[in-house]
Amino acid sequence: MYKVKKLNIRFHIGFSIFAFVYGLVGTIISLLNGFDMSFPGGDWLFPIFIVQGIVFLMVAYQQWYKGKYFIALDNQYLSYQLLRKKGTEQIAVSDINQISMDGIEVQILTKEGSRILRLEFIEWQELNRVKKLVKDLQQVIEK
Repeated sequence: MYKVKKLNIRFHIGFSIFAFVYGLVGTIISLLNGFDMSFPGGDWLFPIFIVQGIVFLMVAYQQWYKGKYFIALDNQYLSYQLLRKKGTEQIAVSDINQISMDGIEVQILTKEGSRILRLEFIEWQELNRVKKLVKDLQQVIEK
């Protein structure tokens, strides 16, 4: 499961490009024709569009960064990727001795040691899906 939908990121990137280009073109035209410094009014709208484009680009980057994690379970492996990790990690279901979830932390006790997965930026509906996944995995381990 991924946290952020790709459509939201595309919208923010598209809007940021539009606002930035519109503001840049407007600012260049205003500078060529003589920048009207009166405020409110004047030509200040165009530099504000440039700032707005940069802010929306930063929002898109933040959503992309926070949406880079996932958790998946199949018959053999529990696969996951967290925010600050570069690659996908896998734990064999047969290696898991115990798994529990407390709030936003998933504690996994394996033969090699323990791992704690902090799901910091997960939405409520997705958190409920992870809780169901952990309960299903607990039932498989107990058998």
